[in-house]
Amino acid sequence: MTSEHAVRELAEALLASPTVRLGDDVEPAWRDTLASWAHANGLELTRDAATLAITTRPAHAVGASWVHSPFAGVEHLAPALADQVLLTRTTGTMPHRIAEYVLAWVFAERWQTARYVADSATATWDPSDPPAPRARDGAVVIGTGAMGRAIARTLAVVGHRVTGLSRSGHPDDAFDVVLPLAEMHRTPALDGPGADVLVLALPHTPQTAGLITPELLRAFDGVHLLNIGRGSAIRTDTLLDAIATGHVRHATLDVTEEEPLGASSPLWRRPEITVTPHVSGLTLSSDVVAGLDAALKAIRAGVRPASAVALDRGY
Repeated sequence: MTSEHAVRELAEALLASPTVRLGDDVEPAWRDTLASWAHANGLELTRDAATLAITTRPAHAVGASWVHSPFAGVEHLAPALADQVLLTRTTGTMPHRIAEYVLAWVFAERWQTARYVADSATATWDPSDPPAPRARDGAVVIGTGAMGRAIARTLAVVGHRVTGLSRSGHPDDAFDVVLPLAEMHRTPALDGPGADVLVLALPHTPQTAGLITPELLRAFDGVHLLNIGRGSAIRTDTLLDAIATGHVRHATLDVTEEEPLGASSPLWRRPEITVTPHVSGLTLSSDVVAGLDAALKAIRAGVRPASAVALDRGY
């Protein structure tokens, strides 16, 4: 759904049938909050097909003209919806929290906090090999959406010059420079050897699966890689090879190809890898309500919501 005419038709549909369906996948703790939001906006909850479906599952979106994902990821919804359906998603305060996560782990790795925590637990005073000053100030963020922009701004505050990579390569004031993904293998343009931090902030789409290739990582020299987008962007064997060859000195992974990550995964057994259980961007019920409020206000004004997803791109 792209045209203003289509958005106006949706606004009329909401007037004619002001109904909302909460998918069974909606967090139980959120259901009362969302029911209150619906009531406050003149919308009636139903278990049947509704004009608005709040869900992450296509089966719960059947018959809806507007589908709202309570989370940022829409990889299951976008390919399944008809072109005339409006799909919106929740971001809310998530970009800020993800940027905090990235900054926390960039500092944790640079300042060797794991080593000092271990020394403290064993009453070990070892001032040898202290953290060295940062030798490189480059950072590369692949994915320049809301998450990538928040990360870029946060890294810039602590002195990084930040290069963004995106599908279009359009300039964005959150970055020092933005390059198109088509140039990601061009080492001179990317300036990989000057980068100390590489952040993956990509959604899952057919185009981003396996996008981070061995060829790309060979452009870097001992970079700290952090993945806060989707685990499918980089294959496990690609990452392990990059660590073995020194192109990646450490990897902090909030997302992995397999989730939950099985105990037999080799990712657990490498000291150069830190795994966290997909916690960097937890969604709050207030984020969902704020996203719905903004989208509904835009629809009633005949304007495409800022949170709308391009179904053909998946974000």
